[in-house]
Order: sequence, then C-alpha cells, then structure tokens
Amino acid sequence: MCAVVPDSHRSDGVVTTIGSVIADHDELLDAALGLLRERGPLSDRELTVALADAGWGGVDELIEYVEEFDAPLLGILPDDRKVALDVLLAGRVLTHRLTAEEIAADVVEPDDYGSLLHLASGEPDVDGFEVVFLDDEANELAARGGESANWSDDEVLALPRGTLAHRSPGDLLAMIATDSGVRLDFVGGPVADAPELALRLTRRLRESVVIDLEEEVWHLLVDDPAAFTVPGLPLADIVEAAGFDRSGQLVAPRGFDFEAYGRDLMVGVYGDELGVPRDAALAVATLVSLATALEEDGEEDIQATFFARPELYTALADPAVMEVAAQELFDLDIDPEVLLLTAQRLLASGPREVKAAASWIAGRATEMQGFPTQAEDHYGHALVLDGAFDLALFDLARFASDRGDAVRGLSLLNRMAAGDAEPLHAVLEHFQPTPRPGLGRNHPCWCGSGRKYKTCHLGKGDHALSERAAWLYQKAKLHAQELGWRDQIVEYAEIRSEFWAGDAALFQALEDPLVTDVALFEGGAFADFVECRGDLLPPDEFALARQWQEVERSLHEVEEVRPGEGLTLRDLRTGDRRDIREVTASRMLHVGNMICARVVPAGDTWQIFGGIEPISQDRRPSLLAALDDETTDPADLVEILSERFAPVSG
Repeated sequence: MCAVVPDSHRSDGVVTTIGSVIADHDELLDAALGLLRERGPLSDRELTVALADAGWGGVDELIEYVEEFDAPLLGILPDDRKVALDVLLAGRVLTHRLTAEEIAADVVEPDDYGSLLHLASGEPDVDGFEVVFLDDEANELAARGGESANWSDDEVLALPRGTLAHRSPGDLLAMIATDSGVRLDFVGGPVADAPELALRLTRRLRESVVIDLEEEVWHLLVDDPAAFTVPGLPLADIVEAAGFDRSGQLVAPRGFDFEAYGRDLMVGVYGDELGVPRDAALAVATLVSLATALEEDGEEDIQATFFARPELYTALADPAVMEVAAQELFDLDIDPEVLLLTAQRLLASGPREVKAAASWIAGRATEMQGFPTQAEDHYGHALVLDGAFDLALFDLARFASDRGDAVRGLSLLNRMAAGDAEPLHAVLEHFQPTPRPGLGRNHPCWCGSGRKYKTCHLGKGDHALSERAAWLYQKAKLHAQELGWRDQIVEYAEIRSEFWAGDAALFQALEDPLVTDVALFEGGAFADFVECRGDLLPPDEFALARQWQEVERSLHEVEEVRPGEGLTLRDLRTGDRRDIREVTASRMLHVGNMICARVVPAGDTWQIFGGIEPISQDRRPSLLAALDDETTDPADLVEILSERFAPVSG
C-alpha cells in the first residue's frame, strides 16, 4: 500500500565510493591520462589496476568506466591499449601535399595531419590556422573562393590570406608538434619515405577488411620512437603507393565500398545502443526515418523512398523490437498525428508480418491523442491480425483492468509470453471476483441492483472500494509509466538517487514510491489519467479519483500508533486528524514522529499511497514552506524530501 524508504541508502561519507568517483569523472580521467603519460600504453585491465592502486576505487567498480573513457588526448591502439596522445605525438612531423584549390583559397584539408590537430591551441595566431566547419562558415569559404572546391571532410584549416600565394600544386606543408602545440612549415628539401607504415598496412589488411589509418600510425609511433620525427611523405601518398583506397581515416583494398561499410557500421552501432540485432536495428532506423520524413512534410516521395524494399520492416513483427521502435519514436517527441500517419503507411505498404505491429502503434498514437476507445479498436484489430501480439494483449489488459474486469485482463495477460510475470498480473489476480456457481448470465445480479448478472457484476470483483483504492492507484501508475511520463519519472529518480550508493541506484529509484507519486500528482500524470481514462473506470472509482485530485501532500505528526493496524495522524498544516489504515508503517513509526505523505480517502477509510517520508525537526521549516508555495517545482520537492540521504558533514 505504501512504503517507508529505509535509511540504508544513506552514504556514510567516510569511505570513497565509486559514486563519488563518477561524480567527478574529469578527475578520474585526468588521473588515467597521467598514468598513461608516465607508463606508456596500457590495456583497460592494466589501467584499471593502476587506478585502483592509486586509491580511486576497486577494480571491479572501475573497469566499466575505464572501458568507456573518451577524450581528445586519449587514443586507442589497434590492440585496444589506451595511450596518451600528447606524449606519443610530441616532436612528430606529418606532411600534406597542396592542391590548386587549396592554394587559391588558403585552405587546407586536415586528413593527413590527423590527431596532431588535438595538440593545437585553438588560437589562430598561435597555430597559424583556424579549424573551420564547412556548414558554419560557408560565407567565409565563398569569400576565399573555396566554395566550389570538392572538400572531402566536414572541416578544413583556414590559413591567413596569402600564406600559400607563392606555392605550387604538389608542394608539401608540414605540421610539427611542439612543446606549445603545433606549427606549420613548408618543406623545401627531400623527404623521408615510410616503408614501415606501408608494410604495416599491407600486413594488417591481410587480417582485416578495413583498418583505421590513424590508429595504425599511432601503433607505429609506439613501436618506433624515431618514426615521423622528420618531414616525410604525406599519409595519402603512402597509402596510394601501397595500392590501397582511402576514405577519411579508413584504408581498404582497391574497390572497397566505403559507403556501404559506413552504413553497416552505423546500423551495427545503433543496434548495440538499442540492444537488438542488426536486422532489427535497420527496421527501427527505417521506421524512425519514415516518421521523421512524414513530420517534415517535404517533397520527398515517401512510397519510393521508404517502401521500395518493404522487407526492411519485417523485424518489427517481433513485439520486443516494435516496443524498442516505439520508444525511439516517443523519445523523439514525434507528434501523435504523425505517428498515426506512420502506422497507416506501414499498414498500407508494409509486409504482412508487421501489420499487427502497425495497428498497435496506431493505437498508441490514438491513445496519446486522448481517444482511448478508438485506441482500443486499434489494439483489437492488431489481435485480429496476430492473436499472439504481446503489446496489443498487454494494452487490452490495461483497458480491462481500468474497467475493473480482472477476469478478462488475466485472460489477455495469460495469452502473452511470460504474461504472468507482469506486475499487472498479480494485481488482477488479487482482485478476481468470487466464483458464483449456479448464477446464470441472465439471472438477477447478486448485488441487488436489479440488473442482469451479465451486465452488472459478471467478471467484476465484489471488493469494497476501500480495497479497490489500491487497484485505482496501480491503474494511474501504469498510465504514467506507459504513456508520456517516463522522462519526468526518470528526472525525479535521478534526483532521488543522487546520494544512493551502488550501480543499481537509479533503477531502485525508478521504483521508489515517492518518485511515482510526485509524477502522478504534482507532476500532472494523475490528472491526465482521470481526463483520458476516467470514463473507463467504475463510477465509484472515478468519483474517488476526483476526490484524490483535491488532496495535497502534507506534513503530519503521529499521535497514536496501532501496530499492524494503523495510525492517527494530525496534519500540521490544517490541524485535521485522521485515523489511517496502514499495516507496514504502523510497525515502524512512533508517537511524535513527523512524516510527509498524501493521506487520501478510500471508501470508508483513510489510506496512504505514494510512500511515507520521515521528516526531522531541522527540515520541517523548509518542507512546510515548499508545501505551502503553489509555485514549488515537483523536482524541487523530490530534492527536499531526498536530503535525508545526503552524507552527514563534519
């Protein structure tokens, strides 16, 4: 019914925890770079052990953060060791062969200089150039006469006007790493070749279809401290002479399709982010692109662009994949009307296997528009197309639950794979009606209403409103979790768990009763639930929901405790006294304790939903001020009620 969050989450403020380390991620990263500068390249495990030895935490706690380190001066070698680039690149020289277009515009493409650019100061007067992004500085490039050049990268190096005036195509421009950064210089004499790099590329391309040129250069520098310390051939020349093709920093055998490789790589990365296989990631990406194109409402031929290969959508037939796709669409805040149009397109032109999924997303879009009965029709149509489509089964079970029909809800959940593991299943099991053998569908209902059993209580429970209040709360909670309130709940959970230790802190906070309750009431999700789904509720539950909307969270003093039964509370803001039916907290609280809670009517009882927050005397004034101020942000309220978890200073 309600929960008291234990103080066991409180940080003791004495020992260093991984939470405190991650709170200052930059310091941890600086420490890692310091170790790499001192010791040279290290594997993730070696670097983690070194950090642990330096007092940054335990190996098991640190390893996942070390694996995710990312910084401009942190390089990763082909063997996955990490290296400090500022030390590795010190004193190195890389060259670039100038083109006529570059000379005319005093602009140089950066590919041959690679990571030396990470050492630049960012000050044009110091470096001798400015990094210019093509999309941002189109006018500047046009003024230089470089707008018609076919630049291969998204950024170029803009040199002071006239720098290249006396140069010819084919001249070499060197970038040199110095103690203060980098500098540019022209190469006038003979240059060294780099047979070691050519041999390395040849050997590595026997092992891999495509390799990263920059990483291979770094590995060579680790193995040969003298490499690239004097002007040599440009990297582009070395790759060309070795007989390979190049795209950006990628090198591959002649004829390699870099564009297809890039697409496959992006889809693979996207799939890893989503936690789905490659074919599923491609289906999700295609659906998201379709919705985005429809939202932009451009001149694009939707049919030709998105349905020339309808089989790309096939993976959406899997409810787990479709759920991921839907969450991607929701996260992008795609307008529900556009979602509905997307679903209609998929229904009309997608493969037969995905039509149930399309009907389901149409239902979600319609529900988000505030038309639950139309949404229910879409969910029902999804089951006509595929009677085992789990997402539609679950949403129809939600509708049955809202109506108080536990029997139908359970029937739908039991058709799902692992439907009995859904939290809703346990709720509906609890509220199943008492069996009434011998009472026919057309007999007068047992309740005395005068209506036939089939139109009155068939399939519906006979539980008192005081018991069904908990069910009503679960209905509202499920509405908030399923439709449009997840971001708000996550925000509150992050605040709630700020001082909680352990990797699972955020996940625990997502289940915290205060987080959900603030999202429901102060955050507005409960009002949305009543407005959107109130017509589905049994009349007495709808009336109760309206009563709950009038109740404010308040500060209460415990005046009497009846262990295992309830409490008597006095509202310190209004003076009202209430006898509360409460089993758990009545065994934990004592007379004189102060708690913050939402005390609501529930039939012939008063109950508490949404957690009980113990309040100390010193926090009483700030809490009362926040509760009395109608402009208090819900997030601020969560923060105030979570201050008790902060480390004790002194």
